[in-house]
Amino acid sequence: MSQDEDLARLVNRRFYRIGLAANDHAKAFVTIGFLLCIGLSSLAVMGPEWMESYGSESVESIDAVRRLDQTVWVGDDDGEATQEFTVLIYHPTLMWNDSAYMSAVNASVAILLNAEDISVSMPWDIDEYNRSDRVSPDGHYVRVLVEVPGNLKDGKTRMADIYDTIVIEDGFTLWRTSGLAVAWSFDERLQDDLTKAELISAPLSLLILMLVFGSVVAALLPLTVGAFTVAASVGMIIWISNITDVTQYSINIISLIGIGVSIDYSLFMIYRFREELENDRDVRTAVAITTATAGKAVFYSGLTVAIGLMGLLFFSASGMPSLGLGGTMAVTIAMIYSVLVLPAILALLGHRVNNWKVPFSLKSKSDGEGMWANIATVVMKRPWAVLIPLLVILLAAGAPFLRAEFSLSSWQALPPGDESRVGLETQEELWPEMVSNQILMVIDGSDPLSEQNLRANHAYAMEIMADDHVMSVIGLSLPSVDMSADEVVQFWQVENLPGTMSSQREALRDSFYSEQTTYLVVNLEGPQNSVISRDYVEGLRENRQSFEQNNGVQVLIGGFAAYNLDVVNSIAEDLPGALIFILSSTLILVFIQVRSIVIPIKAVAMNILSISASFGMLVWVFQDGNGAEFLNFTPQPIDSTNPVIMFCIVFGLSMDYEVLMLSRIHEEWERTGDNEVAVAKGLQKTGMLITGAAAIMVVVFGSFGLASVVIIKQIGLGLALAILIDATIVRALIVPATMRLMGKANWWSPKWLSRSSKDREDIEES
Repeated sequence: MSQDEDLARLVNRRFYRIGLAANDHAKAFVTIGFLLCIGLSSLAVMGPEWMESYGSESVESIDAVRRLDQTVWVGDDDGEATQEFTVLIYHPTLMWNDSAYMSAVNASVAILLNAEDISVSMPWDIDEYNRSDRVSPDGHYVRVLVEVPGNLKDGKTRMADIYDTIVIEDGFTLWRTSGLAVAWSFDERLQDDLTKAELISAPLSLLILMLVFGSVVAALLPLTVGAFTVAASVGMIIWISNITDVTQYSINIISLIGIGVSIDYSLFMIYRFREELENDRDVRTAVAITTATAGKAVFYSGLTVAIGLMGLLFFSASGMPSLGLGGTMAVTIAMIYSVLVLPAILALLGHRVNNWKVPFSLKSKSDGEGMWANIATVVMKRPWAVLIPLLVILLAAGAPFLRAEFSLSSWQALPPGDESRVGLETQEELWPEMVSNQILMVIDGSDPLSEQNLRANHAYAMEIMADDHVMSVIGLSLPSVDMSADEVVQFWQVENLPGTMSSQREALRDSFYSEQTTYLVVNLEGPQNSVISRDYVEGLRENRQSFEQNNGVQVLIGGFAAYNLDVVNSIAEDLPGALIFILSSTLILVFIQVRSIVIPIKAVAMNILSISASFGMLVWVFQDGNGAEFLNFTPQPIDSTNPVIMFCIVFGLSMDYEVLMLSRIHEEWERTGDNEVAVAKGLQKTGMLITGAAAIMVVVFGSFGLASVVIIKQIGLGLALAILIDATIVRALIVPATMRLMGKANWWSPKWLSRSSKDREDIEES
């Protein structure tokens, strides 16, 4: 097919006309794109309002907390929201009541003590009974409780102002920990991780782009589009966070997806534009053809990736819908800038896109001969000898995923040396009753202080205490673990109790009582995100029915382990619908582009194979702990949302590369009618482009794999590995082997489907 025939085929297409408009009104397109970026990014000044750990979903663990908010906890304060954190202080020799110790502690929080809006509770101001919660048994540790006004957003802002003012004299050790301090630490870590990832990925991506293009100007354009995309997307998601529930991890997902996709799409566009200039096209025609070909591919690619990310919207009982929203937004903005604004920039640059040449670029042959074609030819000579060992390797790599343990990430997602995490670990070691692995068992529907209910609840508490996994149980019906039912009844019915017991009774009444509702705090051994804790909650829920029926009450079980169970169950329920949506939509989109029934099915199977291999390696590294010291994390279960997030992201991106390659193979098939020649030439003509795009994705994702927060570390390394497998083993070896084995059957399609697809092409020209 000659160049003139190519042009005649494109001139009436919609995307060709878009390219002409971008060229003819280039300055207007660029100006609008710049102003749009400024306007959207400026929304960030309003500040984020991230959703807290517990969402607003209608699951039992959330319902339990809501019930306590409506009853037991309703009168805890004057209605003003507050946030708390702990200052934990230690001295190896001084005791807590030594004057030097007290003076040092007072000095460490002096600015807080003088602040009118901050409440500070010192251990020596607490009565003797409650002081055990503030002073360690050995007397060398103290806990200073700090309360700041406002919601979580306000609290974090205040924390940023006061954090560095909390200092201690030499010889002492200080940890700012628990509550607000942990939440603030997550924000700081995530922001630092984001900055670090961008500082690493940007120069490496620029280097790869210069290798591909051989021009500094051409290499800088994708980074510019990426910066515009991320800035606009971040502003939008921060604005949306003030309207609805959005998790703070949305920012990281936007950067992760926005940078990679923007650079990839820009690379496709610039590569084709330079190719058209080399074919002696004038700038206007080159821009139009680029938009009609690469621009159209970017548009469908954006739809494919967006479909994958939209699969996250199915998972309501977690923060995943907001991640899907952020990722879809980033892909959409990247697609708009690549298809509309970038062609206008190319029109303004013209041949200057090749300025500032570099001496170390890699040239790709476009005649269908070269390294990638040679690899494909060798593979197709012995397809079974290549295919079977590779399938065994990938299946073996994915096998560890069969023993994966899933859980929501807790504060253990912070790096082992993080101050707030170390403070919590130290606090839990010294005060076992304050462990973060707590279950809230809400008992609702009857007066908890009636003698009948005290005895029934006491028996229930003692039954729970008998489990080896339980450290302690606290509640109205069990003020102390060594009290019998008769002693508990007497404790509540006797009017005059000794001083410490009277204080204890009032403290319990304030914390655990309303006329119809109370709750038990069950402290469990082990980390709060352990599978054992989740299974224990499941057992409690299965065995509570007899207690509810015998006492005419309802038992709701909340706490982190319970929420963890609810989210895992919810994901399992929502997964089939999400998979059906993603797979069916992707199959349809790929069919529209290659007009084959077999190839879309095979492409989906290959993608699942590469994703499952990366999932297996995820378990081997993060659950089994291989490389934990090098990567600075604590081995733990895989975050239950991460495989879903990874699948939705990788599936779209892998199909992106697959479609680009298959479209070129299909073009060669139509020209030659020879399946093997089409595969070899198609692979060669897309080899350098896809390799460069995949390398950039691996760099971007890999840089997030260096994050300090293990949730982001898992996603980054998992995505980098999946793209690496897909761009090498799958694309270069497995695809040619399967294409050879299927032969002409690769391109089979029912005639009625082929006709309807051809009709759609004709509609585009109207």
